[in-house]
Amino acid sequence: MAIRIDSQTRSMVLECVRQVLREELEKRIDYDEVWLDEKELCKQFQMFSPSFLKRHGHILPRTQVVFTDEKGGVHSTQGFAYPRNQIQRMIQNNEIKMLKA
Repeated sequence: MAIRIDSQTRSMVLECVRQVLREELEKRIDYDEVWLDEKELCKQFQMFSPSFLKRHGHILPRTQVVFTDEKGGVHSTQGFAYPRNQIQRMIQNNEIKMLKA
């Protein structure tokens, strides 16, 4: 027995299914994230240059090691790690064009 639904309800159901699939895919992609140093980021995404990263790297998602030593001093690494999959998604869905410094 087939259930008939109107086109508006069908569209709403399809959008809900798409949203759930997107969220699940993002969870998997986040789990499988690959972190790149500045050199590898520039190699894999050639629109970024070392000089761009020096001037504007803060507008991209990135992280660095920050730790507290035995005397309570806080230190961090000079270099950053950039999440490849997240940046790739930003490029694919044009978020990369909406960054603000």
